[in-house]
Amino acid sequence: MRRRGALTIAFVLAVASLSPAADDFVVIVHPSVAGTQLRRADLAALFLRKATRWGGGKPAVPVDQSGTSAVRSAFSDSVLGMPVATAVQYWQKQMFAKNPLRPPAVKASDAEVIAFVAKTEGAALPPEVKAVALVE
Repeated sequence: MRRRGALTIAFVLAVASLSPAADDFVVIVHPSVAGTQLRRADLAALFLRKATRWGGGKPAVPVDQSGTSAVRSAFSDSVLGMPVATAVQYWQKQMFAKNPLRPPAVKASDAEVIAFVAKTEGAALPPEVKAVALVE
């Protein structure tokens, strides 16, 4: 089995996984988030702050890993459809826009991402979080 790394989107989190999957990350959410599936386009919208709430109306709080993380790279390519460097440029522009947006919090490890999601309602595996499947 291949070990996978972690990345997160507050309430959505890509985390280490011991089971093989189509992606090199697992998206996790706080248990208060309803559902077991999430469309990639919806996840990208939450991560890029084009959407700020879950379908049920709760706030979404994205969390990410370092720009040098292999998991962040896999997530960025697969979900955002852009390399990490392009995502960083997106956030630089957003922070200086007329209505500035702040990028997701960045954590250094899978464990830090899991802890963040577990304690942040609106964020997103232990019993404190749950995994959701990505669908097209």
